[in-house]
Amino acid sequence: MNQKTYQLPLTFEQIINLVLQLTAQEQEQLIQEIKKHPANKDEDLPRVFDRISRNAQAKGLTEDILEELLVDES
Repeated sequence: MNQKTYQLPLTFEQIINLVLQLTAQEQEQLIQEIKKHPANKDEDLPRVFDRISRNAQAKGLTEDILEELLVDES
């Protein structure tokens, strides 16, 4: 079992890797959630991902939990 450790906040690449590990149904749910919240035109992509990372931390995401989520089970 390969494990990766990521420092918070997450990078764009790390977030993409997490999303790619989701099932098709989970990815669709994520897309629908994103569509519910229109983008702030003044916010660039790195700021969007910083905000996502802060929100995840505020909701209890820790480095340990993130590590568990990112375990490569292949």
